[in-house]
Amino acid sequence: MSYVRVSILGTLPGGEVWSVNPVFDPTAEFPGGVNQANLDAACLAIANLNPGASLLSHISTAAVITGARLEVRDDATDNLIGISIQGRTTPLAGTGTPTKPAQVATVISIRTDTPGASGRGRIYWPALGSSLSTSTLRIISTQVTSVLTEMKTYLMAMRSALASSFPTIGFDLAVRSRTTHTTPHAVRIQVGDVLDTQRRRRDSLAESYQVVAVP
Repeated sequence: MSYVRVSILGTLPGGEVWSVNPVFDPTAEFPGGVNQANLDAACLAIANLNPGASLLSHISTAAVITGARLEVRDDATDNLIGISIQGRTTPLAGTGTPTKPAQVATVISIRTDTPGASGRGRIYWPALGSSLSTSTLRIISTQVTSVLTEMKTYLMAMRSALASSFPTIGFDLAVRSRTTHTTPHAVRIQVGDVLDTQRRRRDSLAESYQVVAVP
């Protein structure tokens, strides 16, 4: 058996890159192995999907969605079986004014019926343009709702793109544990109202310093 790791690829100012990486579990094996043409078609279709308005305002005009990558990996070993990387026909920038640094993110939690860490997944969606309540410093409730519903729509569109390219295989949104080598299926998605950070998003972001001598 195998699983599919989908990566939505993007860029940020200063040469930074970002990605979000949901996982889908095929309900049947790829017939005769992974057909590269079909994998490329699925990857291109996913690359060209447009997130909803709230998701785009969250990433702001500072972030751009550039493409997608699909990895088909062996369920028992996590070894790579097939891969496709496709750029969007036209890169898609977010909307709204960026007001936060590159590593700030809204967390979309993927939950399964499997207890413990192996049954939980997280998507760190860039939140450079998210709107906060001035009284609570939390994400505005209506925006949380929009992000939640739009992320479900976005993920289900990825699932449909996979199913269209591989019509004899069903796909389920899942969480992958490389510790237990299991891929439990998602039963719900949840979004909180507190911003988080994805620290690796500034791994290559060079910092400019100003210096003053002392005393």
